[in-house]
Amino acid sequence: MRLVLFFVFVSASLQAQSFLVPYNHLLPDSRKIEIQVEFLNNFDSEKETVFLLEDAFDELYLPFYELLDFSESSNFVLIKGRKDNEELKRGVVLSGSPDYQLAYKLYNQDQVARDIEVIRQELIGDKHVILLGYSSAAMVLQHYLSIYPQNVSRMISVNPLVFDIQKNLSFPSSGLSFSDLKLSDEQKVDFSYYANFDRENQAGKSLSKENLIGFLTFQHVLTGLATNQDIARNIPLMVRVFEHAIALSGFQDSEQKINPSLEVLKKMSGPLWSAYQSDNFDFYGTNYDGLLEFEGKMTLIGGAFDQLIFSKSYDVLAEYYSNCTLLLIKDGHALQQALSFPAFKELLNAFITNNTAGKIAAYKKMSDENFIFEKYNEGDFKVPPLF
Repeated sequence: MRLVLFFVFVSASLQAQSFLVPYNHLLPDSRKIEIQVEFLNNFDSEKETVFLLEDAFDELYLPFYELLDFSESSNFVLIKGRKDNEELKRGVVLSGSPDYQLAYKLYNQDQVARDIEVIRQELIGDKHVILLGYSSAAMVLQHYLSIYPQNVSRMISVNPLVFDIQKNLSFPSSGLSFSDLKLSDEQKVDFSYYANFDRENQAGKSLSKENLIGFLTFQHVLTGLATNQDIARNIPLMVRVFEHAIALSGFQDSEQKINPSLEVLKKMSGPLWSAYQSDNFDFYGTNYDGLLEFEGKMTLIGGAFDQLIFSKSYDVLAEYYSNCTLLLIKDGHALQQALSFPAFKELLNAFITNNTAGKIAAYKKMSDENFIFEKYNEGDFKVPPLF
């Protein structure tokens, strides 16, 4: 496992703007609340616009958008989301203790997706938007895509947390266990997030005690679930953890195969699970049928050595899109090697701008460095088409 720390400064000065969105999109004539948006570079209405999303779960780890190089070819807009709105927080604890059913209604991914659509309409009108998402934010943006496929021209989805695909197809989980080191459940999840090894070819070497001690030494810097001791106060985070947990746990079907190391997500969202068991309220999963309506370009980038999501899950997800490039790279979920490799950032920008020559050039650089993953041991894997 390779641990790399990044310190990146965005060159353009950040400009914030507020947008008014409904307190609850399901209520007709709902009152409005403010959602903050940051422009990561100079906004130009004549250019294409890229939406990124700041997600409560992703904030536990390294912020993806802070590690990117933003070109001036497009507008990059970071949606901070309703998680930061104080009025929502007060409403959830109005009676003195949290109303978890109300918390889910106000913070779930469907509310966030509909906020994004309001912002799109007010910011760029009828123009199409480009979506760039990583990990948990990628799943929320994919939910937006399933509702508003006609409003998106392209999406670049990096290591989306498709726990539901992994669970429903009974793909193997990492199942990390160590006989000589006692790790908490939270530490196992964090190690799975940061770990980067080929579980079939290099597991014996990569899971050495030396690598584990290295991870534990730096975990306080890397952050994660194990260092987050205040999730009860962070209701938006609890809601997102609940959504991921219900996707992977097979809650409705106890016979479904689950990922034992991620049961911690269920434990961390315990109050919401109790409220769900008591009230059986509706929840919003991914509507994969809606993705079939998307006629734009999907670029799906997955870590072949991802220990949170079995990489064949990305192959299944790619089948939902009529125009999809699937790219597997030799890296883990945290992309610690990829984000230190200039050609990877060049490739992301080429996908964003839909620059064919740039895609081919960056792809070749990554291929020459043996960074592209093309096969599983049991046979050929889908090789990304030429761009």
